[in-house]
Amino acid sequence: MINQNASLKGSSITINYLLSASFRYCSIIIFLFCSLTTWAQPRYSPEVRSKKEIQWLKDSLQINDAQLNKISAISLSYQQDMDKAANQPDKKKRQAKLMKKMDAEMKTILDHGQYIRYYNREELIRKQDARVYKGHQPM
Repeated sequence: MINQNASLKGSSITINYLLSASFRYCSIIIFLFCSLTTWAQPRYSPEVRSKKEIQWLKDSLQINDAQLNKISAISLSYQQDMDKAANQPDKKKRQAKLMKKMDAEMKTILDHGQYIRYYNREELIRKQDARVYKGHQPM
């Protein structure tokens, strides 16, 4: 009878050890997977981001060719400046300043209705990106 209790006690230790070891391995695998998915987020080039923005403007705001030409140059310059600002110690302040400048330039190019739709979209994107943006409100 003593031998049976000893063998049962030994098997429960083995099961507990295996469970804890498999838990550790699973935890490590999950951690590594989460780390890799975080690193896998793409960072598009300024040219690609500018093209995507212009495509949205064409599709959603029905901008004309004159507006398109003006916006194309401004958008690319803005995206390049945002990348430069991202590498500076005071990046949030610089990026907020660039956003205000872009909004002001867009306001001169777009009509009132287009600008309202543009600004609402930009505000939504800025909130989703968790950026603190204290810009002007559209008039």
